[in-house]
Amino acid sequence: MTNATVEIPVSVLSSVETLDELQDWLTAQSPTIVAELREARAEDVAGKFTEWKPRHVPWSTASK
Repeated sequence: MTNATVEIPVSVLSSVETLDELQDWLTAQSPTIVAELREARAEDVAGKFTEWKPRHVPWSTASK
């Protein structure tokens, strides 16, 4: 494992209210993740995604 340092601007640290917000900011700083999100959005706009349909699978339980 390599040691890495992440620099977070003071303005970001002072503006976030939750760890989720900080995680969102950190995620948005990753060029790889941003590229993947842009690619997924382009595929969505082009209609290449199909809607996910959950599948119900009956499962017998002891109470029935």
